Amino acid sequence: MKIAERGTLIIAVILIALGLIFLLLNLIPGWNAAISWPIIFFILSLGFFLPPFLWPSLRSGLSALFIPGSVLVMLGLIFIYDVLTGDWNSWTFAWLLISAAVGFGLAIASSAGKWGRPVTLVGTWIMTISGFFFVIFAVIFGGEVLKMIAPFLFILIGIYLIFRSTRKKI
Repeated sequence: MKIAERGTLIIAVILIALGLIFLLLNLIPGWNAAISWPIIFFILSLGFFLPPFLWPSLRSGLSALFIPGSVLVMLGLIFIYDVLTGDWNSWTFAWLLISAAVGFGLAIASSAGKWGRPVTLVGTWIMTISGFFFVIFAVIFGGEVLKMIAPFLFILIGIYLIFRSTRKKI
C-alpha cells in the first residue's frame, strides 16, 4: 500500500470511528450528548499520534505530529473539565495548558524522532514553566475543584524536578 493511500485510510478510519461513537452515544437512552463532545479532540489526536507508529521508517520526520496531537489531547481534557464542572471561567488561565501541551509534544517528538537532548530539554522546560504558572493561577482564580487539585500539582512538579535533578546521568 502506498504512503498516500495509508493516509487516506487513516482519515477514513478516524471519520468512521467518530461517526460510530456519536451514533452509539445518541442511541443510549438518557445520555446527554452535550457532555460528550470533547471526545472529538481525542479522536482527532489519534490522526496525529498514529502516523509515526504506522510508518516507522519515516518516524524522525513524522514525530513532529506529536506536537499538534498533544495540543488536541489537552484541549479535550480542558473541555471535559469545563463541561463536567461548569467552570468555564477557567479559560482565563487554562490557555497555559495549551503551551504546556506544546512543550510535552515537543519533548516526546524529540525523543521519538531522535532530535537530540537539547530539543527534549526545551520541550520539558516549556511544559514545566507553563504548568507552574497554570497551577499558580488555578490556586488563586480557579473554581472549587481546581483549588483542591492545584496544590497537588505543585507537589507533583516538585517531585518531578527533584527526580530529574538527582537522577544519574548516563
